[in-house]
Amino acid sequence: MSQKYRKKSGEAMNISRLAVDRLLKINWFINLGKPTFLYDATQLTDENAFIKEIASTDWEDTTLEARNEITGHLAKKHSNDYQEWNTLAREAQGIIDTAIIPLMINNEVVQHVILDNIKWDLINYLMEDAYKKHLKGSLFFESLINIYEHGHIPCGWNGKWPVGKLIIY
Repeated sequence: MSQKYRKKSGEAMNISRLAVDRLLKINWFINLGKPTFLYDATQLTDENAFIKEIASTDWEDTTLEARNEITGHLAKKHSNDYQEWNTLAREAQGIIDTAIIPLMINNEVVQHVILDNIKWDLINYLMEDAYKKHLKGSLFFESLINIYEHGHIPCGWNGKWPVGKLIIY
């Protein structure tokens, strides 16, 4: 990382190799529509309902609000580290595009709108992870990764975020 992005303490913000490795180990979509025992999630078993939910503005708004909560907090409370956000986001996007998406691209589930949603989740997970030392409370995008690790896709929110629960397929 170049000197211009180093904090005065000499410690730079980075995308965690452990977080990337966690994504590389996922067996993508192996349990779609199958029963799950994941707590605090509503499960869809119908593919049409899943596509409708993942493409909804309600789900988009929920994930956007979760991301905005992170960036708003960082801008107010950790502005020096937040200045590295765009650089880290480009790095995260590159990792997702080159190392993670090719692992799932042959899956018939991955259509354009679904792929865009998945990429959004994964990039924001890497960003949330990079800044987690500054964040309080539960980590929303990490909870989405838990769903992917169980072979499902998070696709909606039942309630008004942050109160409610995930909808998964």
